[in-house]
Amino acid sequence: MGELSIEIAGLRTGILTRNPEIAEVVRERYKGFLSTGAPRWRIEMKAEAAPGLSSLDDVVVTRDGGLARFLVARGDLAGTVDLEQRRGTVTLARPNEFSVDTFLRIVYSLALVEAQGLVIHAASLIRNSKAYLFCGPSGSGKTTIARLSQDATLLSDELSIVRMSDKHARCHGTPFWGDLARAGEDRAASLAGIYFLHHGSRHAVDAVKPRQALERLLPNVLFFVREADLTARVLGVAADLVEAVPCFDLSFRLDPGFWEVIDDD
Repeated sequence: MGELSIEIAGLRTGILTRNPEIAEVVRERYKGFLSTGAPRWRIEMKAEAAPGLSSLDDVVVTRDGGLARFLVARGDLAGTVDLEQRRGTVTLARPNEFSVDTFLRIVYSLALVEAQGLVIHAASLIRNSKAYLFCGPSGSGKTTIARLSQDATLLSDELSIVRMSDKHARCHGTPFWGDLARAGEDRAASLAGIYFLHHGSRHAVDAVKPRQALERLLPNVLFFVREADLTARVLGVAADLVEAVPCFDLSFRLDPGFWEVIDDD
């Protein structure tokens, strides 16, 4: 069984597969994040015909007996994630980039909690050696912000990763893209600000207090598990994040002038 290694936000994962289609997807889709060295996690991927998989259209993650083991199901995939063993398995009905990417997003959302990390529905960019996170649901303007920021380094236009360490936040590039259909750079920088997006007739920035920021951030945290213990850990990381990083509402027009109000704030 061949193994390919990818590293996202400092977490190295070995992908084991005998299926050449899956191997090609991993090599091509995550080519900017391929890595060497011993992986911290291992995921075994295989392809099988649809019978036996779930009929669900949405991803469902449920605890499988033990505290650290979870079942993952969607119509095109069925898998397990074991946080204690740092292992995953997945059977894909269609071994394409969409099913592979879905499972990896789920694994990283779970695995990063241990490392004080969150996967967030947000665009992120590095500008003048600082990272900026632009948060919001679909349609709020994440990809638009990325397109308008030609002088910045793209970390992601859809799913960004932030890790906390000693009350300091760093934002990491990811291969998880949205409408831009382009992976971010495998880079990281200190997070200078979190911006909650709103379309407007002018560019404007208004400070948001940590409590309000937490309420706005949490719906944008990618996390499929509803068990109280893990949810509490995610809440703790998110609370530390909004205390450590200034948070703002950002109204913007469809031009790059929003960077001027960010720089002036």
